[in-house]
Amino acid sequence: MMNNKASVKPINPVKFNAILQPIHSCKLSNESDASPDLVIFVKSALLHFESRNNIRQSWGNSNCFRYFGVRARTLFILGRSGSADWEHSSTQNLVLQEHLKHNDIVQFDFIEDYHNVTYKLIATLDFGINECSSPRFFTLIDDDFILHPSNLLRTLAEVTETQYLNYIAGDVLRISKPMRFPFNKWYISYSDYPYSLYPPFPTGGTIILSMPVAKLLSVGLRYTKLLPFEDVVIGLVLYKLGISPVHLDGVLAVRQPDDHIGDLISIHGYGDSSFSLSSWNKLGLQWG
Repeated sequence: MMNNKASVKPINPVKFNAILQPIHSCKLSNESDASPDLVIFVKSALLHFESRNNIRQSWGNSNCFRYFGVRARTLFILGRSGSADWEHSSTQNLVLQEHLKHNDIVQFDFIEDYHNVTYKLIATLDFGINECSSPRFFTLIDDDFILHPSNLLRTLAEVTETQYLNYIAGDVLRISKPMRFPFNKWYISYSDYPYSLYPPFPTGGTIILSMPVAKLLSVGLRYTKLLPFEDVVIGLVLYKLGISPVHLDGVLAVRQPDDHIGDLISIHGYGDSSFSLSSWNKLGLQWG
């Protein structure tokens, strides 16, 4: 560092602009003067309207967290369509109407695509850090997960001040090998990643991190080669920083029977067709 400036130029100086963002992005929607303790960034796809509405009426509702004494804000993170006339498309118009109605969508100018998930990570962290100064924690979660609010809050309450400075947690893979078969969804070439193992990383479905770690990741991502898997890239940055992610048994990538998830934090497998408010009610997680 020289004169508080990095002496090495970043290899990823990308900056993504928000096409849509809420008024008072990190204020509670019905209390414009109140800031949240926790911001939940839900990674969603353009056409997942049903998933977003279900989340708004269940675990993503600020009243759900207020019931447990915590001020939380849920924001949905989207990219844009790759069509040439995307700004005037019917899908974009529906997203705009949804944004105007709910004031909880952050849409960026990168193309919504599986291979751009790392862009979504960078944009989300930058937005969160720049727009939200008060939250102690961020949670990044896919829109096909269901979240258990009280178990999440219990986990956050157990984080000590010492742990807080380097806290990032989730379903951590300690040993994971790159896939070399070209037709595999997670294929990575030797030229892109020549090593035999990935460093430990929290899988991307649910990641819980403190504000200090969010800031470190935001900077580290600028100096790390981007791969098409955002969780692996997080692991690479954490390895450089000397931070070991915390494994949480309560974060599962495999769906469980509804009556088995009372002690869990988040569970995968609740997308458009399988998640409903009735299933949420059966879990006994509703507030009030």
